[in-house]
Amino acid sequence: MKFIEPRVPESAAVRFFERRRFANLWGLLRRRSSAAGNSSEGERRLPCIELVWLPYYIITIKARSSRGGGEITVSVEGYSGAFAIFQMHADVVEGEVGGETFAPKLNEKEATRIARSQLLATIMRQRGGREKPVPGEVIRVELLQYPLWVYYYERRRERLDIRVLDALNGSKPGPRLKASILTAFASAKKNARP
Repeated sequence: MKFIEPRVPESAAVRFFERRRFANLWGLLRRRSSAAGNSSEGERRLPCIELVWLPYYIITIKARSSRGGGEITVSVEGYSGAFAIFQMHADVVEGEVGGETFAPKLNEKEATRIARSQLLATIMRQRGGREKPVPGEVIRVELLQYPLWVYYYERRRERLDIRVLDALNGSKPGPRLKASILTAFASAKKNARP
């Protein structure tokens, strides 16, 4: 299985989630979190933190332009279909991941269609007309697991919520990724039922 190693350790993620800010009255309403892996499933207490892996399709597309041919690699998130140009080839590792992984909701065909249409839209938004590459056929499609820290907490009485942190660069992702994680949790729970 291909994945990207997390660079943000658990202790740094906990510091990020529990930092002083307006939402917790600058630390007055803060409770210390526990790692999700340190306790059994029945006795897990909130707040807690866990490393999860979200699936991404890595799609390599052949492109040609007036300068010659080449390849463009893009990523498509496996639940929402979020698109990005992929530039982390050196960070990809092969092996076993430590944590919960999810099967993608999108299949390869849907991900390829999204990748081709979004790549064409991205190219058309570029300035200049002569040097734009023209996307061709798909060379390869691979599945990659991307690490995210998920912080579970109680927002108000009996209302659970999560916050997400990118485990690679320590940035806070947008609401679309949070929705993808919640969808992944729901579909995993749905598939686990007999």
